[in-house]
Amino acid sequence: MSVFAIVSLFVFLSLQAGVHAASGVSTFNDYSTQSSVACSGFSPTNSQGSNIFAAAIGDLSPIWTGPKCQGSQTASSCTGTGSCTDCTGPACPGQGTCGECFNIKCTGSLDGETSGSCTGNTIMVKVVDACPSEHPANYCKIPEFGGTIPPDEACEAAGVNAFDIATTARSTLSSFQGNLEIDIEGPVSC
Repeated sequence: MSVFAIVSLFVFLSLQAGVHAASGVSTFNDYSTQSSVACSGFSPTNSQGSNIFAAAIGDLSPIWTGPKCQGSQTASSCTGTGSCTDCTGPACPGQGTCGECFNIKCTGSLDGETSGSCTGNTIMVKVVDACPSEHPANYCKIPEFGGTIPPDEACEAAGVNAFDIATTARSTLSSFQGNLEIDIEGPVSC
């Protein structure tokens, strides 16, 4: 069998299995400080099983499935300095990525760091939460509402696969201190 035939077969089987490869960005979150997560039946903990880290996915991400979270962006919920006064988030009914797992690998520093590097390790994350674009804790951070965080680092950039991964995974992925550019494979079996 030729190399072309083998590659074609691999691509065909990957597409049949629903596994996709994509690039994206990762921010980090300590899920143990939350009282709940958007996906029912999951607990707000950094670990979601043996070597599986908790993650949220942005509702503007191309790999998000289901309807976008419900809500709106209003400046009156923001302080004008990057935080929110009314931090009540929108509902995210029908989020189709709840419980799905993805393999994540660092490809570089999103913040342009020059000291540090990717480890080359791949981690598995399980989606247990949402990162809604219409949550004041996200949109109040961007310059449009007085914050200083770039939209792609606050789940506010359409077309960007944005994951908010458990802080406990950071050192496994890289020695960078900030947010990461990542490769994403999935969904994969948990």
